Amino acid sequence: MEMGKALRIAILGVLALGLAGCGKVSKDNGKVLATVGGEKITEKTFIEAVNLVMGDEAKAKDMLTNDTMHEQRNQFLGTLVNQRAMLKWAKDQGLDKDPKVQIEITSALANAYFQIMADRLVVKAEPTDVQLKGFYDEIAAQAKAGNQPGAIPPFEQVKAQLPAAWKRKQVQVARESVLAQLNQKYPVVFAPEYRPMQGP
Repeated sequence: MEMGKALRIAILGVLALGLAGCGKVSKDNGKVLATVGGEKITEKTFIEAVNLVMGDEAKAKDMLTNDTMHEQRNQFLGTLVNQRAMLKWAKDQGLDKDPKVQIEITSALANAYFQIMADRLVVKAEPTDVQLKGFYDEIAAQAKAGNQPGAIPPFEQVKAQLPAAWKRKQVQVARESVLAQLNQKYPVVFAPEYRPMQGP
């Protein structure tokens, strides 16, 4: 798992457990799947956490009910348990009040929020032939404009590779859209000597 994705899952896992009620006095008397320092994580809490983190009802259901996903379920719970234990330990050590930790948490949360917002804009459906042809024509036009008309093979020859490239393009467009909306909603004015070379 990529570090960025692992960090995102970790943050979402902690948030999910918090949102699902872990750490609060709960009236949930359901099956206890794990206990962390005396704190119970019930089956209901776990199911809510899986649904929140997966963000896709079908994938969450598959994770929770598919027999072949048994080990993944256990690993998921193990990750959440370790996160909860680390939060307890860090709080006992006073790290929750450490200014450096607060900066890192703020940065990690902002990155997770950005990724989630971008993910919401990405088209989940597979591209149609019309979309792929339009995408191909766009690439071909760029190559022609750059005086490289022969650099692009015929459409039918590269059609099988286009869906992956098309999806990467959608992710890029989504990320750019989030940044544009962010900059429009919250305009930034830098002191001249502090403006980044490639600022927001």
